[in-house]
Amino acid sequence: MKDHHFTEADVAEIRALFLRQAVAETAHDIDGMNDVLATAIDGQTDPVNFIGRAYRFWGRDAVLEHFRSVFEGTWRFEPEVEHIKVTAINQDVAHIYAPTSITIGTQSSGEATHRFLVNEFAVRTPDGWRISTIVPVPAQ
Repeated sequence: MKDHHFTEADVAEIRALFLRQAVAETAHDIDGMNDVLATAIDGQTDPVNFIGRAYRFWGRDAVLEHFRSVFEGTWRFEPEVEHIKVTAINQDVAHIYAPTSITIGTQSSGEATHRFLVNEFAVRTPDGWRISTIVPVPAQ
């Protein structure tokens, strides 16, 4: 099996992409989320999905709709920046791992903060790196 490596510039761009996502989520910025997600190339399947323990969203539009919904309440996405890891899957796919505190809530239920081990996949596109898959795993 070939060992894949990224340039320092790739790693920096992927980290910056993930941190832009974190800022967009905490700011409830749907346009910012739209900017970080991958777009299907003509003739290919929509590459975006979000798989949580209790739900699955397939396709860019469904993922954005999910975020529109959660942005109606409290939603803060706060990764432990010093623990973000970027691993090359191949030259065009990266795995991002980030322990992250996510605070959720509504006016009726109050707020609760939970720790997740967020796993994401970023893909190289003609427009630069973009997020394809989001998989938050609850930390025990």
